[in-house]
Amino acid sequence: MEPVKNHLFIVNPVSFFKKADMDNFVGLVRERFEGMKAEVGVHVSGYPRDAIAHIRNYMDGVPADRKVRVYAVGGDGILFDCLNGIIGLPNAELGVMPYGRSNDFVRAFGEGINEHFRDLDNQLSGRSIDSDVISLGNSYALNTCTVGMESYAVYRAGDLQKEFKPVLECCPRAVSSFLYSLLFYVGGIVSANNKTLLNQHYRLSIDGTEHSGNYACINIANGPCYGGDKHGAIAAMPNDGLLDIVLFKSAGVFTFLSKGFDYLYGKFHKYPDLFSYHRAKEIIIRSDLPLVMQLDGEVFTDTSVTARITPNFVKIIAVKDFEFKRRAVLEDIWPGNKV
Repeated sequence: MEPVKNHLFIVNPVSFFKKADMDNFVGLVRERFEGMKAEVGVHVSGYPRDAIAHIRNYMDGVPADRKVRVYAVGGDGILFDCLNGIIGLPNAELGVMPYGRSNDFVRAFGEGINEHFRDLDNQLSGRSIDSDVISLGNSYALNTCTVGMESYAVYRAGDLQKEFKPVLECCPRAVSSFLYSLLFYVGGIVSANNKTLLNQHYRLSIDGTEHSGNYACINIANGPCYGGDKHGAIAAMPNDGLLDIVLFKSAGVFTFLSKGFDYLYGKFHKYPDLFSYHRAKEIIIRSDLPLVMQLDGEVFTDTSVTARITPNFVKIIAVKDFEFKRRAVLEDIWPGNKV
């Protein structure tokens, strides 16, 4: 394997419960590289998207033929920033070091493996593999783009997390992770009372095929996992060159909440009258009302959106020779579904 010349660690400080923990991590990085013939840099992110500009400025000073590994140290938010910082740079590879409360992209390799990806030696010796990305305007995502109720639930959960931040920071990590997931559900319950979003009308074009109807949620997935422990688009794979799209038709609040729980854990096939599943390279979404969207945790609104799959667009460090792991074969769990 060609030796990597430059290593840049992008650290999200809020992913560490104590500043001393972050300082200890940074110290381990500097100690590990002492005496090595490689350059190492550490940047502590100050705010969302701060890392994007830092990575771009850093890469401007690196020769185009020199390999650089950029490590996202934290959760999915800092991974989003690092991805968008290196996108389109052929000499950059992306390392995922899951220290956040939600580390969903790593789950595409399997469950219970965070420690392997946190291990510095594993990252340095790991090979890189190709991953597709979702492109949406000028932003890119590794995992998911959702439209509708789920996006609004993420937004409301974010508000609740800010409100209860002192409590979350004082709890042990296991308790904090449980509360983090609980607030997501609370956000969903609160959001279900928004009848406008629950019954919003959309016009869709999926690889040129037109669809029109009222949908509570539209899930556009590259990876299968999101929300800490959930996997709505359970059959998605990050390297198959396709978007996996789950459409959740509008329904009453009780139906949405009761059937929605099964959907979050990949059991949509139990309700063929409520769900449809599509595989495509592009989806265009329009509505007469503003679209509420989230892209790997970033929530925003727009009047229309075009999401495309860009195959093999980024290199991900796969520690210990891990490969992306298929959670389910759609044709097995939902025979007869037309995808």
